Amino acid sequence: MSRNQGQHPVAAIDLGATSGRVVIGELVDGKVELTLVHRFANGPVPLVEFDSGASAQALAWDIDELWSQIRQGLQMAFDLRPDIASIGVDSWAVDYALLKEGQRLGQVRHYRDPRNELAVPDLEAKFSRAELFERNGLQFLAFNTIYQLQAEKQEQRLGEADQLLLVPDYINWLLTGQARCEWTNASTTGLLNQRSGTWDEELVGQLGVAGKLAPIIHPGDSVGSLLPELAREFGASNSVQVVAAASHDTASAVAATPLAGKNSAYISCGTWGLVGVELAEPVLTEQAQAAGFTNELGLDGSVRFLKNVTGTFLLSESVSYWNQQAAQASEPEVQLADLLAQAARLPVPLVLIDPQDEAFLAPGRMPVRISEAINKAGGTAPEGRAELIRIVIESLAASFAAQAHEAARLGGFDLEDIHIVGGGSQGELLCQRTADLARVPVVAGPVECTALGNVLVQLRSLPQGADQVDDLRAVVRRSVVLRNYQPVGVLKPA
Repeated sequence: MSRNQGQHPVAAIDLGATSGRVVIGELVDGKVELTLVHRFANGPVPLVEFDSGASAQALAWDIDELWSQIRQGLQMAFDLRPDIASIGVDSWAVDYALLKEGQRLGQVRHYRDPRNELAVPDLEAKFSRAELFERNGLQFLAFNTIYQLQAEKQEQRLGEADQLLLVPDYINWLLTGQARCEWTNASTTGLLNQRSGTWDEELVGQLGVAGKLAPIIHPGDSVGSLLPELAREFGASNSVQVVAAASHDTASAVAATPLAGKNSAYISCGTWGLVGVELAEPVLTEQAQAAGFTNELGLDGSVRFLKNVTGTFLLSESVSYWNQQAAQASEPEVQLADLLAQAARLPVPLVLIDPQDEAFLAPGRMPVRISEAINKAGGTAPEGRAELIRIVIESLAASFAAQAHEAARLGGFDLEDIHIVGGGSQGELLCQRTADLARVPVVAGPVECTALGNVLVQLRSLPQGADQVDDLRAVVRRSVVLRNYQPVGVLKPA
């Protein structure tokens, strides 16, 4: 297959909460192709700072190991394709590095660190939850950056720091020496005012970060050139640019979701399910706040109006529990694919669970807790594993369908279709039942949406790519196979 003349590949650094990877992306005959170069593990580690006064349960990220793996992946990428033109970074949201005179102060704290819950009342004594939503448009989540910073005020390093950089911006700084803050991720912090699109100076001052936040840039803007010493290490040209992707991973995923039109909803389905719609303006009403929706910024000035709901976590946790039992009994491992095939042949369950119930938030003993919830709701605990899996799938589909309609209603339109991307798009039963219960068509795919969005924003930013990648979603539709599900069958329990 011939490559588009003059079109160079790009490298995407895609950092998730459980793994990271370096991917090469390029245009080939009008289609985007991805090549996985390096994958590496990620996850929380204990906080080891001796002077932080943190509890024994305090969590951090091993950002130095991530940086080592990123460098290894980029060297592999340039070995494979020396003509890489740019590099882009996306990652999870809300977490940050603190720097003083160019040196990081301690570790990057993890958003699940228990200190955040304790800080909520302190901040909300000064700004009510309703006022915070009116300013930043975000649903209440105790791990949002504003609550982390309120907790940080009790520790010494915030006062010492002269720079705060969100995780992808910190990686960009390591690559270029340039401090910038990309706005899709900035919008997840709670520090960005949704009405002005700029830092909320009153909140910034209250939380002790005045003068410490980097200038805001937008997806597609150049952060800077790759540092000469890194270019030598990777075997790259000094002219390689680091380009701001839509650096919040969900923003990249939505940018690459080939929505059918303005009346479509999307579900980015992995461990979490992000259910929402794309709008031109934020929805800052009391109804939106009461319904638990959030306003985050997306590509080209769009607003991602969405709700964070439980995704495939219940499935993976159930399988993990059964496999622990199987290992103890020296039995074969349980395979989710086998259980899903069996579950598809079972009738629609009469009693469902609420996937959002706090009883299901923590890991461990998930099948036991699901059975207890069914009993409490007046049903009969499932007799077999496939029956429990069917209950979970049905409950997730009901949640997805309801929240997609609610997002559209609050966004001011009637829902016409739903697009599911990410790992959950591979679940045929989940996609079909979401279509049935929402009573609208569901389109599934692509699976690799986050890296795809990262790559496409970079390709569009290159001089030779502006025309070829003008419509990102059209490129995606040409590049991947999508599956369509029409609403049929039993709509609800008999």
